[in-house]
Amino acid sequence: MRKFIVIITLVYAVAAVAALGFISDWFREELLLGRSVIVTTLLVSLPVVLLLAPVAWWRYSERLAFVLAALILGSAGYALKTYHDAYGEWLPSSVSADTVTSGTASLVVNGRTLTYRLELDNPGTVTHREYLVVTRGGQERRIRLPLFGDARSGYVSAKTPNDWIVLHPTADAGVFRAETGRFLFVRKSFRVNLQTGKATLLSGKMERENN
Repeated sequence: MRKFIVIITLVYAVAAVAALGFISDWFREELLLGRSVIVTTLLVSLPVVLLLAPVAWWRYSERLAFVLAALILGSAGYALKTYHDAYGEWLPSSVSADTVTSGTASLVVNGRTLTYRLELDNPGTVTHREYLVVTRGGQERRIRLPLFGDARSGYVSAKTPNDWIVLHPTADAGVFRAETGRFLFVRKSFRVNLQTGKATLLSGKMERENN
């Protein structure tokens, strides 16, 4: 009984941490309750499992072991089903696709020139990531922009950088407003802080425009 408790607890803990790492780009991004159903399920269930398992092990209780197993199976099953409904796969794919780019645009702010581009990593797959890459004063910044909600979101190849992304200066020299272009099938606007490397969603409408 105790061996069973230890095994299922360790397997679930490792799987949950791996899943949270994958979702957060290996903990380079914040994991917040309420932002994602899967994240919320794992963040709530993992500490409960880690607290319940020692109690079940210490008391050598079949009832607590059953509750522990039900909690693990329930939360894992719910997270997997939610992931499958969103992406059409039960587990993330480890196959890497290409990186496509908008091409490089330039912007002059306060007499200084910066260049920027939008990169789509693994577009059309469940491992997709979108980055705004800004170079200023010889230093390059890669800032994650959560553009596409799922793997089915799409784009048309950019003829000019503005087809994908447009950067606008603000009153703060270190802060810019980034807006998606007409060749991305999302319409979003972000507040981008080059000092902190953070992007904050200002507005977004997940729909394809009909021209």
